Amino acid sequence: MKKISTQQVQKENSIFQDIVFKYLPYWPLFLTLLLLCAGGLFVFLKLNTPLYETTASILIKDGTKGQEDSKMEEVLNLFGTKKTVENETQILSSNEIVGEVIKKLYLYSPVNEETGWKGLKVTSAYYSSPFLVEAADINTLRESKKIYFTFPADKKSVLINGKNYPLNQWVGSPWGKIRFINNPKYKAGIAAQSPPGSKLYFSFFDINKITKLISKNLVVSPVSRQSSVINMKVRDEIPQRGEEILTSLVDAYNKAAIYRKNSVALKTLEFIESRLKNVSDQLDSVESGIQSYRDRSGIVDITEQSRLYLESIEANDRQMNELNMQLSSLEEVEKYLESKSKEGSLVPSTINIADPTLTQLITKLSTAESQYETLKKTTAENNPILQSLQEDIAKTKPNILENIRSQKKNLLAGKTYLDKINNRYSSMLNTIPKKERELVDVSRQQNIKNDIYKFLLEKREETAYSMSSALPDCFLVDQPATSLFPVTPKIPLLALLAGIFPFIIGVSLISIKDAFNNKIMYRKEIEELTTFPIIGELLFEKLDTNLVTSSKERSFLQEQFRQIRAALKYQGNPPGNQKRIMVTSSIKGEGKSFVSANLAVSLSKSGKKVALLELDLHQPKLTDFLEIEKSIGITDYLLGNSTESEIIIPTSINPNLSILQAGYLVEDPSELLLNERLEMLLNYLDKVFDVIIIDTAPVFALTDAMSIAPHVNLILYIIRHNHTPKAQIQMLNENMESFKINNIAIIFNGVKNRGYGRYSYGNGYGYGYDSKSSYDEYGKKKKQKVA
Repeated sequence: MKKISTQQVQKENSIFQDIVFKYLPYWPLFLTLLLLCAGGLFVFLKLNTPLYETTASILIKDGTKGQEDSKMEEVLNLFGTKKTVENETQILSSNEIVGEVIKKLYLYSPVNEETGWKGLKVTSAYYSSPFLVEAADINTLRESKKIYFTFPADKKSVLINGKNYPLNQWVGSPWGKIRFINNPKYKAGIAAQSPPGSKLYFSFFDINKITKLISKNLVVSPVSRQSSVINMKVRDEIPQRGEEILTSLVDAYNKAAIYRKNSVALKTLEFIESRLKNVSDQLDSVESGIQSYRDRSGIVDITEQSRLYLESIEANDRQMNELNMQLSSLEEVEKYLESKSKEGSLVPSTINIADPTLTQLITKLSTAESQYETLKKTTAENNPILQSLQEDIAKTKPNILENIRSQKKNLLAGKTYLDKINNRYSSMLNTIPKKERELVDVSRQQNIKNDIYKFLLEKREETAYSMSSALPDCFLVDQPATSLFPVTPKIPLLALLAGIFPFIIGVSLISIKDAFNNKIMYRKEIEELTTFPIIGELLFEKLDTNLVTSSKERSFLQEQFRQIRAALKYQGNPPGNQKRIMVTSSIKGEGKSFVSANLAVSLSKSGKKVALLELDLHQPKLTDFLEIEKSIGITDYLLGNSTESEIIIPTSINPNLSILQAGYLVEDPSELLLNERLEMLLNYLDKVFDVIIIDTAPVFALTDAMSIAPHVNLILYIIRHNHTPKAQIQMLNENMESFKINNIAIIFNGVKNRGYGRYSYGNGYGYGYDSKSSYDEYGKKKKQKVA
């Protein structure tokens, strides 16, 4: 088992803590987004109708995949063709078949019910409407979205726009010829449960649009390449209607297949009937001739020789007749193949063709053309299946023509042979007496016509049996069954997304807000941008005094200055020497004067004598900050106009704290700081005071701080939350390295709370103190004044 190192665990814990620290303070945002998503999901589920999935499976008679007809079925299904599952899948979902389902179930005129606030909720009135709407001709029906209707208590008529329409009668309407019929699925109990104010309405849709909608929710696919079983799925808001759609789809498919078979059989039957009529007329004529001949000649019977001749020639004529009929059928098929120009025509009858190979090829061609004509109505010309059928038809026709010509050659050879035998029998006929010979000739014609007539009668009966007992091409393996629960909308998935999206959106908003902010926001950003230590944080508070450390009331800011005061012991150059402390920053407004003054007060309260120098000679603020009257100061000393003792001013804040004001401003104060009298002043102060705190100008605005830096032991660099640019801190290391300055410590000032609660952009969570409150000398919480 792989061991996990302590560093890896600490790293994972650190990442987790960073995530919690960054996003937890915004929990009200996440809670609001969560409630909004939950509310949106609730409204969505209320307004959207759930769909159920109905499934069924059918078995297609595909001889190539193990589904062969029995002998009896073959007899009764003379005109059936072999099916392929791939083609039948396309036919099942074709517009023609789906259109028949739409007509049967009146899906082109659905009845719906409006409920809810302002009818926003729309549900099917499959069970709650007592009527259905039927159109006489859906192709001329005028499309209309919502036609509201009501009905009287007796439910014998329908009221639309103040006009009564009787039930079960065809009537004219603005939308076309329609009639209202009873709904066999109507349930009075369900209708009674409709909310008050609900409205019933029906709509008329173009059948092409409904076909596309049904096809979109219909999936027809084979179980596998080796199987002839097809799975069907459909989605509908009413489970029973979904089952009816699949059942009707199978019925429409079988009816279309039977219609195609009967069309072929009908053409064959017409051919047989026409032949029967001709043969019957010829047979009547022959029989009448025989009767007349017998009456005239007085011959009742013929001799034994004539009888034998008649039997022999009868057998020969029967063979000749079969050859002629086969030749006739072959010529019909050949003519069809060579001169076909009319689309949708049927292959001529092949009942007289004896060759099984040729019959199989013609059946294959008939099947391919039938499937091509069906698919052509629903698919594009570049459809792979349609192109494959075209190639099969193009390849099959030459093979059939070649076979037909070979068959015709053999049949003509057979006819020539039979003609020779007939000539021989004719010479034998001369040996028979004249009257008997004449009777034999007439009897021969009678026998020929009788054989043809019997053959045609037999084929007519076979064709009639095939038409009356046409078998379906598929049957249901699994009856339509509907899922117990809706398949859409997927409530568990939506609930999961509604729980996840608020966090994704919240994290994205916070991250985007931070990404587009070029100011320092987090303590961690300072740690990543510079190597200098951070010795303290100061929380942002609205105060009624600038000197929080001089107040007798305990506050969180006081505690933070005490922590900074304690941390100073470990800073300085060399470490532990913090005699001279300079306070600076990147730009103005970062709180240098605030930190300088309060840190000086805090140090003075610890018993140390502190000198506070106002060395920002460009825009001095300490005097105003401490509310001290302006007087002579450091500029006067540097110019040689005053002494050290004259510019040191004790303060009333604390007896240990003295201030050295900037004095009167001069034109070029930066040059004045290069005066050697500055070092003299600092050396003098070293003898009188324990700590010297110097408030200077910003580093990146002026060079004053860099001029003073060589004279100090420690530089306190102030970075203000959401104020100091990140670019300035990125340059801090480079600038200080170029000036060989490394005695820098950072104070993170003005750290605001994030989100809700005591979470800040710094390290702490309050350390047990309430930053909004202060405490009296006995440790009791007091309400702090806020400016």
